[in-house]
Amino acid sequence: MRRARARRTTVGQTTMRQTTVRRTTGTRLLFVLLLGGMPASAAIASVAPAQVASRDTVDAEASASQGELSSNGSAAESTPEEIAVRWEPESPTDGTALAVTIETPAGSEETRVRAELNGRPVRMGQVGGDWFGLVALPADQAGPMELVVSHSRNGEPEVTTRWTVQVRPRTYSETQLSVAPRFTSPPAEVMERIERERELVRSTLREVTPEWLIDGNFVRPRNTRITSPFGQKRVFNGELKSRHWGVDLAGDVGTPVRVAGRGRIAIARNLYYAGNAIYVDHGLGVFSGYYHLSQIDVSEGDLVERGQVIGRVGATGRVTGPHLHWSFFAGGERLDASSVLDLRVPEAEKAEPEAGEAEREAAEVGER
Repeated sequence: MRRARARRTTVGQTTMRQTTVRRTTGTRLLFVLLLGGMPASAAIASVAPAQVASRDTVDAEASASQGELSSNGSAAESTPEEIAVRWEPESPTDGTALAVTIETPAGSEETRVRAELNGRPVRMGQVGGDWFGLVALPADQAGPMELVVSHSRNGEPEVTTRWTVQVRPRTYSETQLSVAPRFTSPPAEVMERIERERELVRSTLREVTPEWLIDGNFVRPRNTRITSPFGQKRVFNGELKSRHWGVDLAGDVGTPVRVAGRGRIAIARNLYYAGNAIYVDHGLGVFSGYYHLSQIDVSEGDLVERGQVIGRVGATGRVTGPHLHWSFFAGGERLDASSVLDLRVPEAEKAEPEAGEAEREAAEVGER
């Protein structure tokens, strides 16, 4: 097995530790593991699985806090080409987003990928030439977590790599709220509606569009302050009723709400607790939600582009005042929506314009 070469690089404010080795031809793979919150730094390591016997395995157990990699296993030498694995932040907290990238040289005609975190599957799909996936880990789960990736290329035997990522515990705040009694103890006549709506949302979040709809980094739906963070304990009228599984953003009634990423409108209707609400399907089991709107400007089934206005801030449903409740889901699990803002999401590949199309567009611009 070829010895790894280590180097440290800096990208923006992020310091990365990188270890590289060599491998045969392949393609670039990228996936993101959402544990919910804000990335702090990055670790980069790599493994060198070459052409090997069936089910040959490379174990790469790394301390995320140190970004260190140790590899063992056997691999036959072949024409070497570099393969690299990157994750960020190095030492996440529960409720944060962990981004993992696997990069291999271009040239592979067929790539098959399987991934999981702590035994849970990571749904992966291609976007912008990369393989990209999101998995959510519930809040309050800290400690060592095993990341496992298996892939094969051009009919080669499958190779498996493993890492151990240390996730630090996170502290969540508590707040006292006062709302209309009908929202803490709903009358019997609305219980059927509430359960029907809960099942609608649950079934929607279980759906898996077989491809990514996203195109580039997620954006903030409103550039305003956070009034209530993710995971906050909510005490309504003196009684602990729930946790706040979203991010509240300040806003006056009628101010615009923009969609965080490209996707399709899955739900756009009034719900008892969420008020006027929108759920957007971003593909492969990933959804974002926007609650308490005064106005919904889209319809179910619409395809929306990142940053498009989809509604207006309001105070509908169970609220104490006007604001936007922004939520995020992967595989049916909630996560800190603000954490996705720091992820480097690949952009969809754009089709090359046909001959003469660029000239026509330029002429149209000149006419305007």
